[in-house]
Amino acid sequence: MKAKFEQEEDGLAPSTARLEAFSDGVIAIIVTLLIFEIKIPELHDASSVGVGSALWAIAPKFLGFVISFFTVCIFWVNHHYFMHALRRSDRSLLWYNNHLLFWLAIVPFVTAFVGDYPLQPMVIALYALVMMMSTVAFASMIHYVFFRGHLAGAHVSEGLKKQEFHRALFGAACYALAGVVAFIHPYISLAIFVVLPLYYVVPRLLSRTEVARHV
Repeated sequence: MKAKFEQEEDGLAPSTARLEAFSDGVIAIIVTLLIFEIKIPELHDASSVGVGSALWAIAPKFLGFVISFFTVCIFWVNHHYFMHALRRSDRSLLWYNNHLLFWLAIVPFVTAFVGDYPLQPMVIALYALVMMMSTVAFASMIHYVFFRGHLAGAHVSEGLKKQEFHRALFGAACYALAGVVAFIHPYISLAIFVVLPLYYVVPRLLSRTEVARHV
């Protein structure tokens, strides 16, 4: 144990730098692919009315792009501050992170699907499933880091660890609810997709860990 501790103090333990760099690159590609799903509309009428009608026809796709872009960026911001709460990485963490990126990589596909069929219950439920699994993947990574791998820095309290994990589970439960409600009232599911990301705009781990570092 002493030798392991000395390795970490000397900077020889695996850091999160490469994991963060890889994640940043993958997420950058994901948000770029989102806009590629919006095709330039064909204009059968070049007048202002014709252009307006063409843009209105792709409005659901653009709205889907905005929501998904915003949501994926929130995942990235929370992921960034989560990584800064760790003192080191390990092999298991790499695969937990890959699991998260797998589900996020499907977001452009389901976003385009919802853009084409914005009120189709099965399509909305599929979007909800992908977002739920993305959140479950994040929650799984949080659980491993805080409670099994013990990779967090000493400045992260036990109370904050539990709060972050429960916060992630709350998001997964809300997306699961959206998937079920899609078959009853699709507009409620769409409202959940818009409102829920706002809860995660500011990472709770940010303010708490920054304060702890300076106390």
